[in-house]
Amino acid sequence: MKRISIALMVLGTAAVAGVVSSLTVRRHLASADVALPRPNQEIRHADPASFSEVRGRDGFWRVARTHEGIWWFLSPQNRPEFLNGVTTVQPALRGRDPHGPDYVSCDWDGRADSSSLLVWAQQTLDRVQTMGFKSLGAWCNPVMHQMPVPMTQDLNVWHWVPYDARLYSPDWRSSAEAAIREQAFPLRENRNLIGYYIDNELSWDDDAVGPRIYFDQLPPTDPNRLEVLRVIRDTWPDVGAFNRDWHTSFRDWADLENHPKLPMGARNGYETLENRWLLHYARSYFQITTNLIRKYDPNHLILGCRYRGWAPAEVPEGARGFTDAQSLNYYAADALLDYNTFRTISERSGQPLIVSEYSFHSLDGRSGNRNLSRFPALVSDQQARANGYREMTSRLARVPFVIGADWFQWMDEPPSGRLCDGEDANMGLVDVHDKPYEPLADAVRKTTPVLNTLHAESAVVRDVTVWRQPPREAHPTQLAGAAD
Repeated sequence: MKRISIALMVLGTAAVAGVVSSLTVRRHLASADVALPRPNQEIRHADPASFSEVRGRDGFWRVARTHEGIWWFLSPQNRPEFLNGVTTVQPALRGRDPHGPDYVSCDWDGRADSSSLLVWAQQTLDRVQTMGFKSLGAWCNPVMHQMPVPMTQDLNVWHWVPYDARLYSPDWRSSAEAAIREQAFPLRENRNLIGYYIDNELSWDDDAVGPRIYFDQLPPTDPNRLEVLRVIRDTWPDVGAFNRDWHTSFRDWADLENHPKLPMGARNGYETLENRWLLHYARSYFQITTNLIRKYDPNHLILGCRYRGWAPAEVPEGARGFTDAQSLNYYAADALLDYNTFRTISERSGQPLIVSEYSFHSLDGRSGNRNLSRFPALVSDQQARANGYREMTSRLARVPFVIGADWFQWMDEPPSGRLCDGEDANMGLVDVHDKPYEPLADAVRKTTPVLNTLHAESAVVRDVTVWRQPPREAHPTQLAGAAD
């Protein structure tokens, strides 16, 4: 399996569109007059029994699918919603230059005590909601959990794990349990919490999680190595079949078990193992983490592991039956969706999809960002950012298996680059002086009222303009994409 070339192809769709986007695309977004339908009367209440499938606990946020194949978020009051949110609502964002401009909210007095943060949260949330957002996404300040607003929580489990720990090691599980217990248990009764993202932008490539990483040079009794051997013996009925595919001459399984490394040079044999291993590994990852989340919080949704632009098909397939939804960070300067990426994630998992990050940025922002980090989804100017929001958000709402979209992020990054990694793009709804970009803010305000309307019609409307390259022959519901 050509996993690396596939990854480059799919990631390139977003990255090339963002960084090397054509003048045609830039002019399109800069000059587009996006027509949105008039909002219909909002759906205020739905009987859960009227859905073909409902996931989640009554009285908390759930996901539900209609008989026509449209997935929705379902509020604790049983209101179907297509949620549009914003990430990283924080009182400050520091840059690498200690003397350069940073973002500091005009609603914050600079003190870190709970009362000051609560005042900041109340005032800033009013601005966020007045701008038109229904919810808050990842990376928001924890004080927002005290506010009356739907909000997701990012657990980032893998960041709590020792650097060299592998998935099947006891210290991996104990660290993951500590991360989940500390973050999820206090939120278990919070009715405004939508659910949890397990991790963010993990690498699923062979050089990060492949069978060689979990076998080579590890002690014979290491649980990770033993897990690879288990998958090998489940894949090949006997050592003779293994030898034929791998061009080896092991006498028995014990001979392989004592070998320091997996054999080299047998491409077909290794690719077979790679595929089987990745599915097995993904199932293990999702089983371990979701069981721990439900141990400490049985009430809230589990929204997947935010994929970076795409995911190998084995990964969402491995999440099937464990998570409640899938999530994807997706950037594209042309505001079009990649049919194969979206469809594969939803179909293989059997779950709805949240676009957990997307945005557009340009070089004319007031904060002075130059995008030296070459972040994708670069467009020509502020009007193009606004048009991008209208186009992409409305397109996402026209896909039946997409249930929400979170703009990244509330504020511009400091022009010297954010402190953690130097990223320096004009992604904000407000600049570093906390002043809103009015074209973008206006686009959010005008788009939000029509999202539920667009989504309610998504099962019957054939709209090929959603996809960058839609299939030539497809039934309308196939283009729309209802997860089975």
